[in-house]
Order: sequence, then C-alpha cells, then structure tokens
Amino acid sequence: MAIEIRCPGCSRTLRVPDEHAGKQVRCPACQQISIAPGAGAAAGAAGGGVAGEDAAAQAAASDSQTWHLRTPNGPTYGPITWPQLRQWAAEGRVSSNCQLAEDSDGRWRPATDFFPGLPTAPAPAPAPSPTTYPWSAQQAAEMSGGGRGYANPHRGGLILVLGLLGFMMTCPIFSLMAWVMGSHDLAEMRAGRMDRSGEGLTQAGQILGMILSVICVIGCGITLFIFLFAAVAGNF
Repeated sequence: MAIEIRCPGCSRTLRVPDEHAGKQVRCPACQQISIAPGAGAAAGAAGGGVAGEDAAAQAAASDSQTWHLRTPNGPTYGPITWPQLRQWAAEGRVSSNCQLAEDSDGRWRPATDFFPGLPTAPAPAPAPSPTTYPWSAQQAAEMSGGGRGYANPHRGGLILVLGLLGFMMTCPIFSLMAWVMGSHDLAEMRAGRMDRSGEGLTQAGQILGMILSVICVIGCGITLFIFLFAAVAGNF
C-alpha cells in the first residue's frame, strides 16, 4: 500500500511505498525534499481525518529546512530553523492566526497545519477614544472664538469708564488713557483678534477721551498764547 503525502513546495500529491515511511522523499516536480510520515501518521491520513493531514504536514518539516513566520499583524520573521520554530510554538509565540512558508514569497500555510491546537491570538485592544470634556457645544464655541476669528475679550466697559472719569474729574490722564486704549482695541477688533461685541462701548469711551483731550490741548494752547501775549505787551 502506498503512502500519500503532500509536497510542501508545490502542494503536489506524492505516492510513496510503505517501505519508505519515515525517510526523505524528493518531489519530482519541484525537487523539494520532505519526509514521508511513519506508519502511525499514514494510518491517520488513510482515515481521512484532519489530524492525519496535520501530522503529515508536521512530519514533512525537516530540521535542515528554514522557514518564515507571518503574524496576523503583518510582520514576517525568518529565516528560522524548524527546531527554533517548534520552540516558539512551545513558548506560545506562534498562534493559530499565524502562517508558515519555506520562502517569504512562497505559498503560505496556516500554522495549525504544522502545530495542531495552537491558541488563538488575542484581539487587538480598541483604540482609546478621544478625551471628552463636560462642555456644551455653545461653551466650546465661545472658548474657540465661536468661528468669529477673535481670541481676546473686549475692554469696552473699562474704556468707557475711563472716558467718563476724565469728563467728571476733568482729568486729562483718564481721557488720554481712554483715547489710546480705545484706538488700540478698535484696531484689534477690525483685524479680527478681539471680540467685536464691545465695539460700541469702546468707541464711546474713545470719543469721550478724544473730546476732553482735545479740549485740554486747546485750553493749554490758549493759556500759553495769552501768557506770551501778556509778556510781550508788558515789554512795550
């Protein structure tokens, strides 16, 4: 009775006489050398069971052959010897999702054809979800500028108060501050770098500051003119 084995190189079915059981067999098509299964493996293969096919595939692996291992995630390792591959399988480094081939470009076969009962590789951990914060959509829009393109809050209330204090206290310092700050903030609002909701308050404070500042400048100029005129008239 002949023993049927599958060539690991070209997958061709080979018929080997019983007296060659356990010996090396060369495939006439691809010249691949394999080992014919023993009597026990041949009996299992004749029964048509999956275990018989696995045993034949495992027996076909020779210690002198080199192998390549492809993991489920994609990386390929090799070339490695058959004893080293068996050691990896014993250490649990080979799972049922892995594939084996004698050449990295050759025909890949499931690792379970050579090592029955391999554990299944654990499923990859899910990617962490992006961190969320307890902010409402409106609050997030306000913090990011609401799509209006500004980043700084306005100072319209402060500028208006400085303008009013300048008028009430007749203090040109407050008026000058309101004028300068108002001009700067209005330029920032027009450039889109400041909240434009305070544009009205900022303009009001700026105008008050400008009015009192101009009045003070005119008053100082008139006073100086009168003083100089009086000084010149006194000399005559």
